[in-house]
Amino acid sequence: MFCVSNAAELSGPQGPSFNKIRTFLDEIGTHWFPVEFDPMVCVEREQQSHDPMTCCFSEALLKSFTATRLKRSPEIKIADLPASLPSDFFRLGMFMDWLVPRRQDIMQDKAQLGIRLKGQIMEHWAEYKRNPDWLDAKFPELLFRADRPATFVYVNLVRLLILESKSRVIVPNDGIDFGQAVIGSAYASVATLDKHWKRRVEMILPKPRPKRLAKIYYQQELDKMVRDIERYLDDVSLRRGRALFSVN
Repeated sequence: MFCVSNAAELSGPQGPSFNKIRTFLDEIGTHWFPVEFDPMVCVEREQQSHDPMTCCFSEALLKSFTATRLKRSPEIKIADLPASLPSDFFRLGMFMDWLVPRRQDIMQDKAQLGIRLKGQIMEHWAEYKRNPDWLDAKFPELLFRADRPATFVYVNLVRLLILESKSRVIVPNDGIDFGQAVIGSAYASVATLDKHWKRRVEMILPKPRPKRLAKIYYQQELDKMVRDIERYLDDVSLRRGRALFSVN
C-alpha cells in the first residue's frame, strides 16, 4: 500500500540514499496499491457503505502517477492505450521521479498535518477538561465493525490521544503518523509503525484481535515480521498444494 504520506517520508533523502530507495521501490515493481492520504476520506466513504477496499483506494494518486509517466514516455501511443502500455508501466520506482519537483510542497504539507492534528487534539482536550462527559458524547469508544475498520481506528485513536494530552504533547511528525496508523491498521494485513503508535493501536484493539485489522510491527520486530510473512506464504502454498491434490 502506497500513498502520499509514504512519498513525504521518501522526499527527504538525496544523492546515493535517494538512488537506493528508488532501487528498492523498483524491486517492488507493479505490486502496489494506491491509498488515500487523509483518513477522514476513508471514514466518510465508510459511512456511505462503500466496499472497504474502495474506501481507501486513491484514484487521484493513480491518475497523477499515470499522467507523469505518460508525459515522460513519448514512445507510448495514447491512441493505442491500454495495449501500448509496457508491462512495467506502473513500476513503483517511478514515484521517485514524480517526487523530485514536488519535494518542497510535500514537506510543507507534512508539517501542516502535524500542526492541524495538534490543534484539533488540544482543542478537544480543553473541552474534555471543562466537561469530562464531553468525551463520551463526542468520541464514544466504538466497537469494531468489519465494514467500518477505519472509523473504528480513527475514533478510538482520537479518543486515546485526547486522554494522553495531559502527559504527552503532539509533535510535528504525529500528523503523518496518525494517518498511517489509521489507514495501515484498518486496511492492510501487515503494517509497520513506530513503537509509540504500535502501542496506541494495540491499546484500542479488542481481544482477540479481529483478523480484518493489520498485525502491527515496529522497528525491532522487523525480523519477526519477515519470518511471519514467510511462514504465512509457506502455509498458503501448502494449502494450495493440498487443494490441487484433492481435486486431482
